[in-house]
Amino acid sequence: MNANRLVLPPPGGPYRVGTQALHLIDPTRADPWQTGRRRELMVQLWYPAALCTQDTEPSARYLTPSVADHVLEMWAEEGEKFGPALRDALAGTRVHATHGAPAASGPLRPLVLLSPGLGEYRTGLTALAEELVSHGFVVASVDHPSDAAGVEFPDGSAVPHREPEGLEDGDTSDLETRYLASRVADLRFVLDRLLDHGSPWRMLLDPARIGIAGHSLGGAAAAELARLDARPAAIAVLDGSLFGRVLSTGLDLPVLLCALTLPDPDDPDVLAGWGQLWPLLRGPRRHTTVRGAGHMSATDFDILAGPLGLRDPGEDSGFGTLPPGRGIALVREALAMFFEEHLMDRPAQRSLSGFPELSTETAPHTSGTVKPSH
Repeated sequence: MNANRLVLPPPGGPYRVGTQALHLIDPTRADPWQTGRRRELMVQLWYPAALCTQDTEPSARYLTPSVADHVLEMWAEEGEKFGPALRDALAGTRVHATHGAPAASGPLRPLVLLSPGLGEYRTGLTALAEELVSHGFVVASVDHPSDAAGVEFPDGSAVPHREPEGLEDGDTSDLETRYLASRVADLRFVLDRLLDHGSPWRMLLDPARIGIAGHSLGGAAAAELARLDARPAAIAVLDGSLFGRVLSTGLDLPVLLCALTLPDPDDPDVLAGWGQLWPLLRGPRRHTTVRGAGHMSATDFDILAGPLGLRDPGEDSGFGTLPPGRGIALVREALAMFFEEHLMDRPAQRSLSGFPELSTETAPHTSGTVKPSH
């Protein structure tokens, strides 16, 4: 496997991209899976970088080999083992951000939190993050330990994924309580730390322009966070089911529901809760369908799965029928357009003429309970 084959699509905006990994510990909260430990998080922060950042400087690392092993385990069939070449290829994926680059000067910037899907990883949405940052946003993607594929901390210790209890038997109560509540608490804590007056990042961020975007279970977390916390000014749900009290209370802020999978009359769990939430959205609302996409089209694996041998052209495998890379390009456009409108007040800057697969409908047409990432 040639690691040079694995390259994420370049961002299309005018800003260079810098990145740093943040290790955060919440001294007030116990970890719900690890007895006797405080909740400990890793966050990937991307931000517009100063013009002095050179193209010749090395790009940031995509994954450590340890986390790459955990990610590949999530893709493996029962009993299947992947060798070190595949792990090294995934870990060596080329990104476009420069580690530790100085931040660009300028006005306070909007912040978008990203919450990946169940069993995913914080840098698995790098293509989305780099695109947003190239247009002037700061983006923070959160690893949710025990929920994520694997999380490695600076001391080398790692926390693997734990499947929600009872999920194989159709019991979603653990997912809807412990996993969702932990994600929401994680996101609120990250907001607290980034916006704290003692934070070195506070001077870059506009606390009045906070967005939350989540893929799959991350979308449910984004909606529930917006119910509980007044700081988000707009949220985006990228596929996956919705649950929690938000389905009865609704929301007052701008909401994007971006559907990557089609309604399935034989499976009411696909995009469950979308039809229930839609009439309870009292702010600006947008329902966008990415025609031909699949559940994983919002992730970097839309690009990476093929070269890794994990995308069978004869099967959907979560990627739909679009050619590799087209799904992520469409999701990037839909997400940037939404957040530019509601966090930057730039509604007329983008045209969908080059993206015929994106359609805006009056309402979602689905209902049901829950469908996790994998």
